[in-house]
Amino acid sequence: MVIDFHAHHWTQDWLPKMFWDGLAKRVATVLKRTGIETTSEEVSKKFFQLFEDPTGDILIKEMDEAGIDVTVLMGLDLGLDMGDPPVSIQEQNRELAKICRRHPKRLIPFVGIDPRRRGALKLFETAVKEWGMRGLKLDPAGGWYANDRKYYPLYEKAQEFKIPVLFHTGATLPPFRNIYAQPIYLDDITIDFPDLTIIAAHMGFGWWRELASMIEKKTNLFTDFSGWQSHAMRNFPNFCRTLREMLDLVGPGALLFGTDGPVFRLYRYTNKVWVKALQELPKNPPPGITFTQEEVDMMLAKNAQKILGLYVL
Repeated sequence: MVIDFHAHHWTQDWLPKMFWDGLAKRVATVLKRTGIETTSEEVSKKFFQLFEDPTGDILIKEMDEAGIDVTVLMGLDLGLDMGDPPVSIQEQNRELAKICRRHPKRLIPFVGIDPRRRGALKLFETAVKEWGMRGLKLDPAGGWYANDRKYYPLYEKAQEFKIPVLFHTGATLPPFRNIYAQPIYLDDITIDFPDLTIIAAHMGFGWWRELASMIEKKTNLFTDFSGWQSHAMRNFPNFCRTLREMLDLVGPGALLFGTDGPVFRLYRYTNKVWVKALQELPKNPPPGITFTQEEVDMMLAKNAQKILGLYVL
């Protein structure tokens, strides 16, 4: 079994224009590094249509091709920093829940909300109680510190609901400021909310060792390694060495597989390639590195099953 613990549902009207412009520039840069000459304008014109999936049917087909059984879809609220898109964040979350209800055995929705928004707590409660959303996704890189007590009511409510909270951690694209995305700002939350399951997204990227030093001391802090495909496609052995060291430091029970989709539809490193590369680690690892089947099974599904299975709404 494979569970993608970190993915998104992108559509043109759900995200700010500044986001799309920044993504186009980033994609063009990455493609050039792989030998594909293009421009940000060409990326916008030719590739962004790949994200349109109003019913979730395209995602389900992609999951089937990759061998992914379940995907956790995260809402994404970037409006306070980049300008609100045409569709309100309330409507986005409601529609995301609707898409997941269309595929109830395959898709699980997490609320995406900027805690600085007026009515954020009320929206969170409505999304869980009325729309059946099963987690909370937050992105401090927008300009707020996760351990600011102004946001504690959200964590208190998540702990009351017994649902996990996933925070973006690690460097991200401008105009976001990376200082807010350091894993250390989750430390207070793990202590002040001992019964809250906290997930640091992206394995902290460049701060993965900082994150590892925290996880090995905690019982309620986990991490997903979504988004590491860009590292893997440049130097797969080096990615495997990082993953191996992370496993050695925190144990296999703390890591969760993720794709950070749908952005990798733009690259050759598709979800199918990503899943297969990880599934083959026990039998075909890079020289000098070993992975057990149990470790891979835990990362790909068992850890996610435990977290999601414990939170029945």
